[in-house]
Amino acid sequence: MEEKIKINVQGQMTGEAELIAYGGDSKVRGKKQGAVIVCPGGGYWQVVSKEGEPVARQFVAMGYKAFVLKYSVLPNGFPVSLLELAKAVAIVRERADDWGIDPDKIVVCGFSAGGHLACSLGVFWNREFVWGAIGVSSKEIIRPNGMILGYPVITSGEYAHNKFVERLFQYRGGAKVEDKKLVSLENQVGSHTPKEFIWQTCTDQDVPVENSLLLAKAMREYGLNVELHIFPDGPHGLSLATSETSEGKIEFENAHCSMWTELVGHWLNKL
Repeated sequence: MEEKIKINVQGQMTGEAELIAYGGDSKVRGKKQGAVIVCPGGGYWQVVSKEGEPVARQFVAMGYKAFVLKYSVLPNGFPVSLLELAKAVAIVRERADDWGIDPDKIVVCGFSAGGHLACSLGVFWNREFVWGAIGVSSKEIIRPNGMILGYPVITSGEYAHNKFVERLFQYRGGAKVEDKKLVSLENQVGSHTPKEFIWQTCTDQDVPVENSLLLAKAMREYGLNVELHIFPDGPHGLSLATSETSEGKIEFENAHCSMWTELVGHWLNKL
């Protein structure tokens, strides 16, 4: 069962974003369930399908209501996709009763650039430029209760993913120094940041593993709840790391890395 919801925010240059809901209504079973909003990767210039629906259906199989956010990418820039994700969280929380969702168990999940997007909401949800821009009555309505980050883009510093900052600010002619600092998320962590589950591989050639390490270090410095898994090998873009998301490429099937879904299941149970 799928439902599609259009999302409008200020600054969109290519039309509406789309939130796709997967899974049945848990009210039929008499128990509210958690929800996971999935943000696929794609370097902020595309939205990769293998990190969307297959991941959402995996969470549904684990007993969660799941959503995929098809957010705006180039030529759109910062913070359009962030506002779209914030509004998606607000929609899910506002309609929690309709979907049989526990409003205190709404998690954002992102991969690669989608990980940067998910983490951005985790660190910026209490900023007026986010919650004020989408017209919610309270900033708490857009606060995720947790973040699941797979091989996330985090830093704009020494270990930055090539071109992600330029893409975020291309719409206005490039990034300024203060822009680069703003979207380097390890520097935005604070006591307000929700708990995190992070996983990546040591051999990621596109997003250096230091991105995950820097974020985990920042969480640790604030005494925040973080679970970090660094697998010894595997390419960037593993998604579920199974044949379902390998697109016929054997290097994207990794039994060891595929354990992240089991591990995150235990993590979700503790929300």
